[in-house]
Amino acid sequence: MKAAATDHLAVEASRGRRSVGDPRLQRKAAVIVLWFALSYGALLVAPTFAAVMLAALSLAFAASALGFGVFHDANHGTLFQRPASNLRAARFCSVLLGPSRHFWVHKHQGLHHRQPNVFGWDDDLETRGRLRLSPACAWEPRYRRQELKALLYYGLNTAEWLFWKDLRCLVGGRLNKWHAVELGKRERAELLLSKGSYVLLFVLPPFFLLPFLWAAAAFILFHFVLSWVLAIVFQLAHLTPDMEFDGVRAGDDWAMHQLRTTADFATGSRFATWFTGGLNHQVEHHLFPNVAHTHYSKLRPIVCAIAQRHGVQYHDLGSTSSAFGQHFALLQALGKPSTAPCREDATHMSQVL
Repeated sequence: MKAAATDHLAVEASRGRRSVGDPRLQRKAAVIVLWFALSYGALLVAPTFAAVMLAALSLAFAASALGFGVFHDANHGTLFQRPASNLRAARFCSVLLGPSRHFWVHKHQGLHHRQPNVFGWDDDLETRGRLRLSPACAWEPRYRRQELKALLYYGLNTAEWLFWKDLRCLVGGRLNKWHAVELGKRERAELLLSKGSYVLLFVLPPFFLLPFLWAAAAFILFHFVLSWVLAIVFQLAHLTPDMEFDGVRAGDDWAMHQLRTTADFATGSRFATWFTGGLNHQVEHHLFPNVAHTHYSKLRPIVCAIAQRHGVQYHDLGSTSSAFGQHFALLQALGKPSTAPCREDATHMSQVL
């Protein structure tokens, strides 16, 4: 697979479409940043409540695209060829969106990409007791009808993340109960500076320039929509009934585990691919995390063919609505009583470390 992908990417590079620093990616990033700036500007000068809500909605979708297509790629080192340029872009997005770059990189690249869907390792399964996202987590009565509770919880994600979780991780020195993450002085300073800049530039101004209730309503709508979009894109790609949750098997390699725990959806939609930064091609992203997402659509047939040749299932959920239904079917199933054990520690990961 790697050899076939390398040959394909070499041909693309000869046409000016590099696997890292693809100019198409940079042009797209510029469009997204402009969309974000215009939406925020429209919010600050909106003359009516309806205009405020419309601008807040546009800003939420622009922020989602910024997270998917700029912040994510910059942290993976694929937006620009030079690492320093990717670092600057990631820091810039941290100011525009508010998250801690360091905690996100550890959570996403250090944990999730190494072992997706492994309870006690992949922080994307950690909901602090609100939802049961893995059969390896012990069932409790509060998980009943969690597919309905998720409708609310998914909408609270960014507000909790930006204004509580990052600061709790900073003070406690832990990402969650399994993983300690200590930041150095410069990293702590960067987090506080970017977080403070975000609050000063993007949280407070609407409350000074707009009627309080308008600004509060815009804040709630923005975070609810942003939270929902971010949550659902990542959940659809990993949490559906056919996914596996048991970690790397004996004799497996890393790529086999990625295929067992990852799915594509809406790959026929050019809009979905553009808006999600290629994360609807999640299989390709997990197999080639250091390749610009502009190449995922053409890498997909290569991955499909090789998976079929080796008798490995390639998970494709179909349309977004189909994937949505499958995800909520999993939530419903996991909300029912189960005798599956809860792995309270990460000792089962010793085979990986």
